[in-house]
Amino acid sequence: MDNLIIEEGRSVGTLRIGMTKQELDQYVRTYQEKCIRPCDFFYSLFKYEYDSEGKVTHIHITDTVKEYYTCLFKDIDVFNTKASKLVEELDKISPYIRDNDASLGFSYTFPKLGLSFWRNHVRNEEYFHSEEFKELDPEIQEDEMRYLYFETTTIFLIPREEEH
Repeated sequence: MDNLIIEEGRSVGTLRIGMTKQELDQYVRTYQEKCIRPCDFFYSLFKYEYDSEGKVTHIHITDTVKEYYTCLFKDIDVFNTKASKLVEELDKISPYIRDNDASLGFSYTFPKLGLSFWRNHVRNEEYFHSEEFKELDPEIQEDEMRYLYFETTTIFLIPREEEH
């Protein structure tokens, strides 16, 4: 499996902040062609936000990409590392914004890394030892376990510090 390398505040693989939609589409097509298993929905693995000039400002990557590529930031697999461990490791590099979403465990933003992470639901290890969890159907248990990990990673331009 090939790697998609995240460069802080700049890019994921060949998809770079500042590209146009046409440029992004061209590079995504290249990734799609390299896939061992063809997939028609490959374009849905990446979402973008644009500025008024049509240049990308944010690249959102969904966790489904891990079926095709290993998504790495500083040699850490962002979709196969438990959210708690990922946040702990990245917080050592640069602190995240301590806001309500972070305190609840849903979303973490690392402004100096140009990265944010999101998950729809939060689960911790203790929950998986609870009677409530043990009573669930195996398929539901498997689905619940994915909430130990982030579902979306976003790369954005690192804000420049104000010059005094």
